[in-house]
Amino acid sequence: MPLLKTKHWFIAMSFFILFMLLSIFSFRDDWSTLDQAVSIWVTETVSPFVVTLMDILTMMGSSEFVLVITLIIAVILLWRKRWQLSVFLLSLTFGGLALNFFLKILFQRERPGEMSVIEAFGQSIEIASYSFPSGHTMRSTILFLFAIYMCYRLMSKNVGRVWGVVLFAALIIIVAISRVVVGAHFPSDILAGVAISIVWFYVCLAILRFLLKRMPTARVDV
Repeated sequence: MPLLKTKHWFIAMSFFILFMLLSIFSFRDDWSTLDQAVSIWVTETVSPFVVTLMDILTMMGSSEFVLVITLIIAVILLWRKRWQLSVFLLSLTFGGLALNFFLKILFQRERPGEMSVIEAFGQSIEIASYSFPSGHTMRSTILFLFAIYMCYRLMSKNVGRVWGVVLFAALIIIVAISRVVVGAHFPSDILAGVAISIVWFYVCLAILRFLLKRMPTARVDV
């Protein structure tokens, strides 16, 4: 089994280039003006009902939700003796958290509205939670990408796979859009979050396969 198929390398590289372009353009005055204009238009156009609904849906990208679901799935996979998939999921999630923190500190882009601090499980850390890339978007995208991957790995019927992909892809889009609707991020923040999450998914998959191939007793199961 190759580390990644050619099409997957192409996808990863394409989204990495997209992320790099977004990271460059997000600091240009003309692009920032467009970003802000779109954000203002969205927040002023959507109805209060939609904002309330998005406030609920955006929680699917919260640290609490993602970490709890990740740990539950990881334990179930271990119980079913699929330890490689469990390691893959944990590496994706916790590595993704570290990557998001690093990128936020690197770019230090201010959020629309008031700045906030990092919060999880009711506890806050006196470190500014910057805007670029969106943490909620990254966390939910990573989780749902793994869910899509599991659909392909474990579902034998094509119909089930299709519905699984449609569902989890829709959730990625919904959570990403919700961050703009609730006024927490600019559009480029969520696009960058999705893009770098896809890159991170393929990087983790390639690294894990590379390491497993060098374990003589291990059969690659990811």
